[in-house]
Order: sequence, then C-alpha cells, then structure tokens
Amino acid sequence: MESFKCKICGNAENNTPLKVREMMFGLHEEFPYFRCADCGCLQIVEPPKDMGKYYDAGKYYSYHMQVKTSKARDWLHRLLFFLFKCRLLPANFRYLRSFPALDVIRKVKKRAAILDIGCGDGRLIQDMGVWGWKNLTGIDPFVEKDTVSPYGVKVLKQSVFEHSGQYDFIMMHHSLEHLDNQHEVFRLLSRLLKPDGALLIRIPVADGYPYRRYGASWFAIDAPRHYYLHTTQSIFALAQANGFCLKNVAYDSSLYECFNCSRKTYSQKGAYKDKPVSKKRIKFLKKQAKALNEMHDGGCARYIFTKTYSNDFDGAKKQTTES
Repeated sequence: MESFKCKICGNAENNTPLKVREMMFGLHEEFPYFRCADCGCLQIVEPPKDMGKYYDAGKYYSYHMQVKTSKARDWLHRLLFFLFKCRLLPANFRYLRSFPALDVIRKVKKRAAILDIGCGDGRLIQDMGVWGWKNLTGIDPFVEKDTVSPYGVKVLKQSVFEHSGQYDFIMMHHSLEHLDNQHEVFRLLSRLLKPDGALLIRIPVADGYPYRRYGASWFAIDAPRHYYLHTTQSIFALAQANGFCLKNVAYDSSLYECFNCSRKTYSQKGAYKDKPVSKKRIKFLKKQAKALNEMHDGGCARYIFTKTYSNDFDGAKKQTTES
C-alpha cells in the first residue's frame, strides 16, 4: 500500500486513501486524497499543475456575486447595517444573511487596515466600503484584473504569496482550503498581520456530521479546488506551529451541508443538476444545521487567531454561532 505523509502534522502511518470526483463542472476526473490518521486532515495527494481550468471565470460562483450599486441602494444597505450593528436587526435578516461572520466584522474599527484573501470578485469588502470601512484590500489570483471601487476598495489580481503589507484584520472566507504549502501560508500570514491584529478563517471541516454522512461524495470537498479539509485538531496544530493562538471556534454550517448542497445533487456525469426540495424540507434542514452548529458538529467552522503574544481580539472570547 502506498504511504502518504501528512503535510500538516507529518504523520505517515495508517493514513486512509480515497478517490474524490470533480463535481462542479462535470469534468469526469478523479483525484487521490488521503485522511491523516493522527490529526484527521483530509488532503489532496498532489494538486494539478494547471489549476486555471478549475476556476473558470465564466462558471465559478465567487466571480459572479457582485450586484449593481446605486446611491439609493448604498444608502439603504448602510442603514440596514447600522441597524444590525445597533442590534435592531438580526444577522439572518434577508439582506444581511448572505454575509458571513458579521458579528465579528462589526467589532473591527472602521479605520483598521483589512485584507480579504481569496476575495473572489470582492462583494463582501465592497459592501464593507458601503458600510463605512475605510481601508479595504482584497486579493485573488483568478480575478481578471486589478480594480478599485468607488469607495476606494482595492481588489488585486494577486496570491497571498505575492502580496505584502501590514494589516489589523485578515479574513479568509473559504479560501485557506484552496492553498497548498499551508505552513508557508501561515508564515506569510504572520508577516502580514500586525502584532495586535486578528485573523479570521472560515473553512469546511472534515470532523463534522456532514463529512461523516457523505464521505468522499460530500460536495464541500470540492476536488481538486480544495487541497485541504482541516479538523479543529489539524488547524490548531498548523497555527500553533507558526506562532498563532486559537482564540475562538464557532460553527456556521448552512442547510446546504446538511443536504449535500440542498437543491443541487450530482448527476451520473458528475455535474450539478437541480433537484426540487420542499419548503418543509428546507425548514427542517435549517433547524438541523442550527442544531449541528450548536453541538460543534457542523460541516463548516470559523476560527479566530491572534499572534501568541498579542492581546485577545475584542469579540473573540465569547463563542457564538451567528452566521
């Protein structure tokens, strides 16, 4: 049996191999992964040399999230966020619920230097510009070109390995799993983060109920785009080895993880196809996702890190499952 060495903890004993199919574009390809017997991290054996075709800008969802802006829209959205920040609107309000981790983001100072790594077309940080943040930068190697929004929000065609600067707050919303050489990534994050800054990472995880239920067919593995699906144990070990301290863990699965992408299932050809789901079923799945999050057994988790010698990030002490 071929031996695989975990790139996170170094374990090479009793690791479990599995094949995972590309499911988003129906490319009829399978990729070898393995699960570490020690830290539990699920990881691709060898990433494809050319990843461009797996991030087709015409098809990949994160490059099609922008909405047209207007003065009236911006005023309304600024008002809605203000009401949320004053705790007069819940995070699951129709407009707000599409934005992740707002309970953490709202505590970041408006003049803080903020970096969003793997920002896609930059919808979150561009809305943060509308909400009043003044120093926002996003990077993504697969965007078409550098852009600057009317609010001064920069979206740069760069990878984390090409970027430089110093930031008070760094966000990685479902982007860490897309990066190889994770120890090097965390060393770069340490250089980019100011001594008293905070790092927010949101990722799918391989130690929750959805992975146990669906295994290699779980859509969140998203081969080959996702190189790693961490467990809390593996990401803690990775961060600690590179000078970070874990301050908070919260789970933020949605109904999609509970139904393996809910309204979407996989055809025999491997591509997504629509499958109607009743309103009653959707209501049940939302309740299930909430219960899994509360039990820390969901398919997606949110971690807040600081440098080991820094003060606690405001708002990171108290666990919350707000999405």
